[in-house]
Amino acid sequence: MSMSIRHSGKPLLIAALVGSLVSGCAGMNDQQTTVAQGAGFGALLGAGLGYAITGDSRGALIGAAAGGLAGAAVGSSIAERKAQYANEEDFLNAEIARNQEFIREADAENRQLYADIARLDRESRRLAREYRAGKASRNALVQQKSSLEKQLAKAKQVNSLAEKQLADANTVYSESRQKRGAQDQYTRKLESNVVQLKETQQKSSQNVASLQKIYDNMSI
Repeated sequence: MSMSIRHSGKPLLIAALVGSLVSGCAGMNDQQTTVAQGAGFGALLGAGLGYAITGDSRGALIGAAAGGLAGAAVGSSIAERKAQYANEEDFLNAEIARNQEFIREADAENRQLYADIARLDRESRRLAREYRAGKASRNALVQQKSSLEKQLAKAKQVNSLAEKQLADANTVYSESRQKRGAQDQYTRKLESNVVQLKETQQKSSQNVASLQKIYDNMSI
């Protein structure tokens, strides 16, 4: 995660928060380690976001707590999937395939949403002009806003799933990098997954923002 750091205390605070969560990994079994690593990643993400929003250590602490809980949930999911495979290589192959399948499906959804956004924007602008000119009814605007609400809910769902998939992939990638090294074939494929998932999540986030803007501008 790339962030502009303006306060010298921020990296130390986040490092301390994450360190306190994952320092107990020694002596844990494989599943416990995965859960702890998931919590650490979630705390890192949450602390960064909390600090960015509030600009103080309290925000970072709150963000880390929330992020740690989300990260632990991600870790539990990974640990459960890992337990289904006889060896690590089979698990990593399955995770890579899982990421790739998600990217294909989410990108297809994002492309469709992008096309729908352009259409809905044109329709909404036209209806607004016609309503002001007395050529469209208020009911037509209400129906259009309802359509926008449905598309916005769909876009938010895609974005939420993309965030979850990215968190999962990042956790598995970090673990593989630590255990197998940066040049390992599985690690490199997972890294590629993470890069693609970030792009997918950014597109889904942009779709949410675009739809939200159209929806907010549809005054009735």
